[in-house]
Amino acid sequence: MATDNYLYDDAEEEAELEFLRESLEQMDNLADKTTQLLKVFDIRLKNLGRIIAPIYKSTQKLTRLYDNIEITMSSLDDTLLFFNVAKDEADTIRTGPDENELLPYLDSINRLKDASDALKQLDLDSASQSQQEIYELLRIGLGNLSQLFSQWLKQHSGGIDPVAYHSVADVPTFPTDTEKLLSMLATYLNLVNDEVSYDLKLTKTYAGIRTRHLQKSLAQFGDMSNGYIRSNSFDGPLPGQNRYSEAASRSNPSEVRFCTIRNEHWYEPGTSPFAQYTVNIVKLFQAERDLVRRIMPTVISEETFLTTADRPFETYIGTGEKMVSFFLNSPLYEVLQALDVYGYLLENDSVFDALLSLRQRHHNGLAKLLSRLQLHLSKSFTALINLIRNPFKDDTMPKQTGGVHELVYNTLTYLAYIIVYKDLLTNIFLPLGDGHWNQGSLQDAPNVSQHASDPSDGLSIFQHYLRDVVEALSHMIEQGGKQMKRPALQFVFLINNHSYLARALRDAMYAGDEHSQSLGLGDLVGRSALGRIESQIERSRKGYVATWKAVMSSFPAASLSPAEKLNMFNQGLDDMVRSQKAYELFDSDVRAMLISDATEAVVPDYETFLRQNPDRSPEFARAMKYTPRDIQRKISAMLDD
Repeated sequence: MATDNYLYDDAEEEAELEFLRESLEQMDNLADKTTQLLKVFDIRLKNLGRIIAPIYKSTQKLTRLYDNIEITMSSLDDTLLFFNVAKDEADTIRTGPDENELLPYLDSINRLKDASDALKQLDLDSASQSQQEIYELLRIGLGNLSQLFSQWLKQHSGGIDPVAYHSVADVPTFPTDTEKLLSMLATYLNLVNDEVSYDLKLTKTYAGIRTRHLQKSLAQFGDMSNGYIRSNSFDGPLPGQNRYSEAASRSNPSEVRFCTIRNEHWYEPGTSPFAQYTVNIVKLFQAERDLVRRIMPTVISEETFLTTADRPFETYIGTGEKMVSFFLNSPLYEVLQALDVYGYLLENDSVFDALLSLRQRHHNGLAKLLSRLQLHLSKSFTALINLIRNPFKDDTMPKQTGGVHELVYNTLTYLAYIIVYKDLLTNIFLPLGDGHWNQGSLQDAPNVSQHASDPSDGLSIFQHYLRDVVEALSHMIEQGGKQMKRPALQFVFLINNHSYLARALRDAMYAGDEHSQSLGLGDLVGRSALGRIESQIERSRKGYVATWKAVMSSFPAASLSPAEKLNMFNQGLDDMVRSQKAYELFDSDVRAMLISDATEAVVPDYETFLRQNPDRSPEFARAMKYTPRDIQRKISAMLDD
């Protein structure tokens, strides 16, 4: 039983295995058929791809063609609009811009500009008429904007008085809103001008208006300078001198004036009309440059400013040339103004160059002015000292009526003023060299100091020059005394003028004054020069006393009677007093000194004579015209103020 069951199980398993084999064979057949089918599909898909590819490409081309047609249609519509822009914008452009609402007008010009650019690209004959109309409207529109630009500029370009404004920042220009509008308009015009190739001459427009503004603002200084030249120039003979007189022997009228006419109107620093011209033209130029930079486009701002400033600067230089020519033919006291002007020009030379790029110019008018002025100033130092060393011609003799000689007065006043420019003068003297004022003169020129204490220092050279001038002036006083016709007046002349010279030095010694901020003439010349002049005064006083002693020369005469001696004394005394009665002295102290010297010279000896001659004869009584007290009173009234 058990064996049967076992057989039964083997048969069943065998059947299942057979079934499995059959199933696997069917599956293999099915897989083969599927593979074959897939291969067929693959072949068919490849064939389909080859069929569809040309169709796809055709579809792409069709799409691009459609897009191109769309774009072309759109461009054509836009292009057709450009043909009508001139007609659409004509009324707006011809009417002109609204000052209160400028943007719509700018939009119209922009549309015209865009239409012009588009039609140029088409290059069609049919567009030529429209292009011409658009160009004409652009010309009108830009012209209207340019006129508006000019109008706004002119509103605040009528000229100002620059003296009223202390600094560049104070100089009025334009209201902020107007300035912004001008800047916007200038930028737009410059940009559009380049794009449409239409020459608006924006720089010329600005320069034309603002140049007139600058010229009007500066005209007063040119007028003042020219007026000063006219009123201070001289022509012909001096007052009281015959034009054809042989007495007019000095060839240079300006020298005659300096020697014979006391100048009462000395130049004060900073008052020259041309110095004021310089200060104010620099101020206005700096303000204008800043304004140009705020308004005009950067690419043309520099050119615009230079064009604007060119004519006012040319006028300024022309006036400067006239002033220099005036200085060359003027008395020496005008050197003060020339020196002041030179200082102002020197101080502003770098400012002018930064503003106008002068050193890059072929013709630098300012450099020429400075050169001419420096040469004139250099020569003036020599001219002064040579004039003092040889002052007396037929028309420049000292007056017999006394007073401080005009050359002494003018020279000392001139020196007192010129030392104000000490710093500037030291820079001028240094390159000229020590003693340059003595070159070409006689080697034995009187009282010439040997050299500066430091020939490499400009101040030391300047002090040397001042010492030589003072020494020459002292020698000139000695020569002037010899021109007096009476011996007593010779010494009065010497004492009077040397005392004036000593006073000028003594009163200008500030080195010991703790409140003084600068050195005076006396400090610069030195105390040794003052000591020599005071010694000369003492020698002259002795000579003056000797002339009074001569009045009593008859007293020792043994051959004369006392009465005769008195008569001769009286005559000499009266003559001496009469000769000095109207003599002009500059100072009451000098007058008191002379009266004291005369009194001390006469009265004691006269009293001694009376004591030694007690004769009371009628002849003696008649001859005794003066008592000692009478003589004292007479002498005291001799030089009465």
